[in-house]
Amino acid sequence: MAQNDLPVLNEEVALEKGLTTEEARKRPVKIIQFGEGNFLRAFVDWIVQQMNNNGLFNGNVAVVQPIAQGRAKEIEAQDDLYTVILEGLKNGEQVQSREVIDSIAKTLSAVADWDEFLALADDPDTEIIISNTTEAGIALDDADSSADIVPPKSYPAKLVQLLKRRFDKGLPGFLIIPCELIADNGTTLKADLIEQAKRYGYGEDFVEWIDSANKFCNTLVDRIVPGYPRDRAEELWNELGYVDNNMVKAEPFLLWVVSGDTEAIDKALPAKQLGIDLVTPESVVPYRERKVFLLNCPHTTLASVARLAGVATVGEAMNDEDVRPFIEKEMAEEIIPVLSLPEDELKAFAAAVLERYANPFVKHALDSIALNSASKYVTRCLPVLLGNTKEGRLPKRLVLALSGLLYTYGGFAEGKVAITDNPDTLAKFEAAAKSDDYVATILADASVWGQDLTEVEGLVDAVKANIESIKADGIRPLIKALA
Repeated sequence: MAQNDLPVLNEEVALEKGLTTEEARKRPVKIIQFGEGNFLRAFVDWIVQQMNNNGLFNGNVAVVQPIAQGRAKEIEAQDDLYTVILEGLKNGEQVQSREVIDSIAKTLSAVADWDEFLALADDPDTEIIISNTTEAGIALDDADSSADIVPPKSYPAKLVQLLKRRFDKGLPGFLIIPCELIADNGTTLKADLIEQAKRYGYGEDFVEWIDSANKFCNTLVDRIVPGYPRDRAEELWNELGYVDNNMVKAEPFLLWVVSGDTEAIDKALPAKQLGIDLVTPESVVPYRERKVFLLNCPHTTLASVARLAGVATVGEAMNDEDVRPFIEKEMAEEIIPVLSLPEDELKAFAAAVLERYANPFVKHALDSIALNSASKYVTRCLPVLLGNTKEGRLPKRLVLALSGLLYTYGGFAEGKVAITDNPDTLAKFEAAAKSDDYVATILADASVWGQDLTEVEGLVDAVKANIESIKADGIRPLIKALA
């Protein structure tokens, strides 16, 4: 027994409470998953649970902790059971659900349990490999020079040894679905595996097998997963009737874009049949653009503009009578017209984004979004601004976001809002602010923006006018005028 005499979640407790069945615990292992963190457990493993609940999958997951540190032991201590808590808005309605995930068969460490890890390759029922080893995970390590050095350091070296074991057993290849947040993640992983196989001297037959017997997918994942609800843990334990040290909180929204062999993906992961948003397009690129420009760019605008209007969180911004319509118009009039997906799809995604922003269960501080605002503006907003100017329009809301950034980084906000950025970047703004023409000097700096922005017609004058207006009357009148 534990906190408040509540039992800790495990198989015995779950069976007693009707939260799992003995049959569920015996499903065959169909997936090897590299990564035991909050995201995959609230995303992939939650999807597997829904497919199992509806009789579409009949398979469990072997979870591999890819590095020495992690939660494998804590998850194993609860017999691989944990609760996913969904909280947020969906189609205007509040969603609050709690569900025990019983689709993990085992959790092990690729470092501490190397032999057991390699043995996962021997199971003919296992046909899918999924990973989320962070953005830095899909990369080779010079330390992995010989296959005799085990366990290897990098994820590709661990995976290539697993694949070699599979190859040596004469078993079929895998459907390989990396979820790391890098562009072309499947293509990059495949190239790394082939390179590592050559480093190990594994031979051309095996290299050819990697290429021909395995199907690699490029992906994009999207679900906000705040993780373990530390601030409400005891309250939730009391509500659930058990202690769960591995519970994970997520929003209801979910999108999984998987580009590859569509027939193989749909057969292996029939989640579409449940209305789960797993899409299988030819290319991930338009969906990546949609997320970066319609979800992340307005975030960056809010950090630049709404903070100067005294707004502290994304949720507050959605309840602000000036800021919300300003952001809605930025999406509708300045972002959607320059994106490549069909307009109705983009409008539906924008509506879902606004609903996610308004999630009453998540307090997303604009100060945290403002971290590294200059580089974020360059990747998330500048391509959209330039897309508009190519069509002869100066997008006023995106220009105001740029103006707010320059106003803040130029030192004019007088400590009203936090500035956290790369010291070299901040030094460039500080130096420009001391020049005779701050706006023209900083906008001309291609090392900040990737190009000379003074060449964009009308931009320097528009930013100067905005900054003078903010100095005189604050930013809210400008927001109101564009709302």
